[in-house]
Amino acid sequence: MGWGFRKSIKIAPGIRINLSKSGISTSLGGKGFTYNTRGRITTSIPGTGIRYTTSLKGGKSGRRDSHGTSASTGTEYMNTENLSKREQATQDFVYKVQSRTTNALRQYFISHGVYVEDDDISEAVKLEAFQPFLNTLTHELALTTKAIKLAVDIGTVSLAEKEKAMLAVYEMEHKCAAAQGPRGELQTAASALMARVRAWPSAPGFTGPLFAVLLGCFLMAVLSVPVGLGLTGFALAYGGYKTFSFMRKKAVSSQAIKEANEWFQSKLTVEVTPRPAIRSSNDYVALKAAASATVTAAAVIYTIIVYPHHPASNGNGEQATLQSDTTAVGSNGVVPAAATATTLNTVHPVPDFSWLVGKYPSDVVNDKRFRSAFNGVSRADWKKISERLAVTNSSAIQPQDGYLVAQGCKEHECSTEQAAFAINETTGKGVVLVKQTSNPSGNASIKTYQWPDLPVGVTPLSSWAQENGSNVVGGESAATDTAPSTQADSFQQTSFDCSKAHSDAEHIICSDAELARDDVQLAAIYAKAKAAVDDPAAFKARTRAQWNYREQQCHDRECLVRWYTDQKVALTEIAATGRVAEQ
Repeated sequence: MGWGFRKSIKIAPGIRINLSKSGISTSLGGKGFTYNTRGRITTSIPGTGIRYTTSLKGGKSGRRDSHGTSASTGTEYMNTENLSKREQATQDFVYKVQSRTTNALRQYFISHGVYVEDDDISEAVKLEAFQPFLNTLTHELALTTKAIKLAVDIGTVSLAEKEKAMLAVYEMEHKCAAAQGPRGELQTAASALMARVRAWPSAPGFTGPLFAVLLGCFLMAVLSVPVGLGLTGFALAYGGYKTFSFMRKKAVSSQAIKEANEWFQSKLTVEVTPRPAIRSSNDYVALKAAASATVTAAAVIYTIIVYPHHPASNGNGEQATLQSDTTAVGSNGVVPAAATATTLNTVHPVPDFSWLVGKYPSDVVNDKRFRSAFNGVSRADWKKISERLAVTNSSAIQPQDGYLVAQGCKEHECSTEQAAFAINETTGKGVVLVKQTSNPSGNASIKTYQWPDLPVGVTPLSSWAQENGSNVVGGESAATDTAPSTQADSFQQTSFDCSKAHSDAEHIICSDAELARDDVQLAAIYAKAKAAVDDPAAFKARTRAQWNYREQQCHDRECLVRWYTDQKVALTEIAATGRVAEQ
């Protein structure tokens, strides 16, 4: 069994303060009957050692025999479901007597500058300065104790006993009120202090802004740097606003609590119950805000370094901003060339490729930063290139005459399947030569992927092309007798994205300079006609029908030439008259 401790101190006739390891309580009564402020009532037969204990707070009642053992009675006094109306009324009477007695004593102590709550009355009654007054309440406490004893013994109290007990309560309240001191404002000061403490602002959280920062960095990496930076900046500004708003509210609340404390202290004599106070003012909001800002800056810098640019390819490998009018859309979801007015604003970013030096082609071939240096390479073609750079048959990527140069070959086929590339360190543009054997005769061919303004002949790859059976003049690969060469046609500038061309008509337009010019001209005429029409619905239906005709019927150049000629005439007339039905 564990150690125990109990000490009972008599402070007035019939009133004792009990100290134990479970806390402090007050007992009212004497031999044969005791009422404890914890809600426990004990009755006994003096001289026999037999006693009965019940709890007004729902505890189980029990009795002790002469050997001190406890036996449960199997009843619970506070189980209101099993109480009769009389028993319920008796219980309410006991509670009223107890609460009014406690409240009267508390108001008395408060008026004398003793700050105490109901649970700590047992501490207040031990104060030496108030013992003379407490001794005057002995008679009233005896009457109330007697009434409570009757309630416990027989489960009811007669009307006469209730009247005596209530008169005693009234007398006790009267004496406490008459003996009140000059510090009655202590309760008002305590209430004001409690209100200020409850108004203390809650510390803000930074989970939301940090999540927005991570989302912004993700958008910078995969979509758009301005969009990502905008979201990150908004998150940073919102986090700063929350921080400064909290600090301002905290300063105001601290000042209010300080003033309330000064008022409370001016009315206080003894502080039995601790005054209202905030749990802790160490919220570390400023430190958390600084850490969040540091994480934000680190995330943004890392994203910009690892993903320096993210161009949206326009088919020529250049970053472009497209503003498209998608009024007429085919049934397959592709924007028609004649129904699209496009403004192409070309920007030439100059990325830094110095990080490639010393690396092997196989290590960087699938890095999006490396791929951005090359023009108009489809996914299928890039797969061929990456296969032919999988094995390094020379040194790592090294600078040579202002270019970063390296070559490689396909695994197990290094003699026939090869590739080489050169990236201009000044412009960031590159060219790739792919040597492949794809015909039954086994003859090798060289396929070139280059920028229009970067001929192969001006790069260090010209010697590599000659060594592999191809003469390069001004950037064009001329086929030799032993090694015929083909070159990928560069996309023409059109009103739509040639890298997404899907129909025969669109592929022909993208590979024909004259048709590409017709497409751009028709897009401009279309925009004027659309702005001039008086029946937009009819114009939209006409455009859709004409575009569907081109996609379904034109599978050669001659058909497309006729179609563009007819549409230029028709749309020019619509732009001049605004009438659609006659066309």
